[in-house]
Amino acid sequence: MILRVKLNLLLMTILLLTNGSLAYFLSEKQKAIISDNIEIQAEAISTLIAKDAIQLILLNTPNHATDISTKLSTIKTLSKTDIYNAKGQNILTIENPDYLNKTDLIRKQLPLSFSGSTLGHIELFFTKDSYDEAAESLTLFLMQIFAVGLALTLLFALYLDRFFSKRISHLNRALEATSNQQDYSIRLPEKHTDEIGKAYQNFNQLVENTEQLLSKQATQEQLLQFQANHDTLTGLYNRLYITAALKNLIAEDRSKKTHALCYFDLDKFKIINDSFGHPVGDQLLIKLAAHIEQFINTLPQTQVARIGGDEFVLIVQDTDEQQLLQILKALNTLIQEFRLDYQGQKLSVGVSIGAILFSTPCDSIHTLFSAADTACYHAKNKGGNTLSIFWLNSPELQIEKELINWVQRIRNAISNRQLLVYLQPIIQSQTILNKKPSYESLIRLQEGSEIIPPFAFIPTLERFHMMPEIDFYMVQEVVTHLSEHPEFLNTVNHISINLSGTTLTIPDAAERIIEIIEASQLPFHKFCFEITETTAVSNLKEAKVFIDTLSQKGCLFSLDDFGTGMASFEYLYALPLNTLKIDGSFIKDITEDPIKFEMVKSMQNIANLMDLETVAEYVENQATIDKLNEIGVHHHQGYHYSKPKPIQFFLDTFLKRPLHERMHG
Repeated sequence: MILRVKLNLLLMTILLLTNGSLAYFLSEKQKAIISDNIEIQAEAISTLIAKDAIQLILLNTPNHATDISTKLSTIKTLSKTDIYNAKGQNILTIENPDYLNKTDLIRKQLPLSFSGSTLGHIELFFTKDSYDEAAESLTLFLMQIFAVGLALTLLFALYLDRFFSKRISHLNRALEATSNQQDYSIRLPEKHTDEIGKAYQNFNQLVENTEQLLSKQATQEQLLQFQANHDTLTGLYNRLYITAALKNLIAEDRSKKTHALCYFDLDKFKIINDSFGHPVGDQLLIKLAAHIEQFINTLPQTQVARIGGDEFVLIVQDTDEQQLLQILKALNTLIQEFRLDYQGQKLSVGVSIGAILFSTPCDSIHTLFSAADTACYHAKNKGGNTLSIFWLNSPELQIEKELINWVQRIRNAISNRQLLVYLQPIIQSQTILNKKPSYESLIRLQEGSEIIPPFAFIPTLERFHMMPEIDFYMVQEVVTHLSEHPEFLNTVNHISINLSGTTLTIPDAAERIIEIIEASQLPFHKFCFEITETTAVSNLKEAKVFIDTLSQKGCLFSLDDFGTGMASFEYLYALPLNTLKIDGSFIKDITEDPIKFEMVKSMQNIANLMDLETVAEYVENQATIDKLNEIGVHHHQGYHYSKPKPIQFFLDTFLKRPLHERMHG
């Protein structure tokens, strides 16, 4: 039962009980008044006839009886009068003829006294007609009062219900609706200024404030949800969203359909960042992302995300290799044709795209991301502005992963200085008066207790264009070791360091090497840089600039693998070389192959004519040494003299020599 009904019932009950009690009280009061009135009337009658009644008792004369009868005849409500003497004998009875048959009478007995003595008593009998009339009149009056009271009660109840109970009930329903249904659109009418009216106003203000707060909260939640799933710079999806989308795809799709996960990386974006600043780079990303998103929105079941920097991820659902190829070609074209206008310049970037095709269900999202990253790496190392597509479990992809694993291993090795410097002596022949040895520095990879030779990882580093990084590392490591014992250089002619062809093409490569050596304060003429014949011929112009720059500082240069690419000797005139290092393929068979003997002999003649020294590789026995001495080769290098050993071995050996030998060599 609701409060409003309870309140109304309680109010009506109280009012009804009040009216009823009042009516009952008035009725009883009226009865008492009538009874008192009869009592007073009886005493008045007794007083009126007392004298005559006493005389009648004492004298028993008719005149007194007549007088009594005359006096009582005027009293209409008196039905019968009996006068008794002290002995209880009836002396006189007077009856009103109008009430002879009335039996329901009111009897009043009063004594008759004279001079302190009771002479008898009077019994008066009153009719109830007047009493009943008065009672009926009173009842009618009370009923009228009750009816009026009831009407007033109802009006009061209606008033209370309308202006209090009903309004409180409305407020309660409004509070219930806002509490249970979170309906904050409810408004209560603000017609009154009393306490309930003010409660209505406060309620309206409360729900309005709550509605505004919830609206702001919803807006903030939407903003937070957007920010959680979108890249703050470009507005594309972010890594978190695309990862969740891929997880859902491989978890929920059991149809064995083919999907694709693609990584694409912007080529030359770093150049724009470095040349024009990050704000310009950000502008390029924002505008390019808008073009990419517009293109992606035309494709069904395709999503794109920026996962950081200039890296993006693309998910293409329900596709095949041919369809994917068309999509990625279109994306490649879109990015290559994009231009950012900046201060009159048209800035552009390229893109390398790697894609992995896979069928659901798929076991691991990590495997997919790793494979896509590998595919992108493969595309970038094909020269950029290209794309590579692999199936997830294809052998080709596994090969690429192994190669990239080598890259990561080498990067870790560089960070942890696990790339070691080994030296192999270069020994002078009997024809050379100066008996100081030279050393070629060679690289080894240490992983735990295992020493890995360079042929296991150098091809991979060459493919991924990491050789300049290795070259600079080796220069720094050799210089660092020698800086700890600079007197060691007094005992050697020079230390050779191999450089790749890629390093020669870097514009500031020579300057970087000069900075490293100058910082150590070691003499430049103690360093000889070996470049392969193929490298020198392929990059003749860059090689000449590089060699000239370092030669001016005093560095020496050796042409490695001489003889393997000699279609023409004209390049020897162009390059300021110091040594020709004859390739080991000619040396190892020189004792048995007369043609190779003559070829080595001709190389030595050329070196003599150009005033160049020669080094023979792969010297492994005395017979080879004898042949080389016969030809006149200046220096020998090979296992016959020593295997490559850690540089620390030679430094420790040097430190064990007497001090004067260490100081003067």
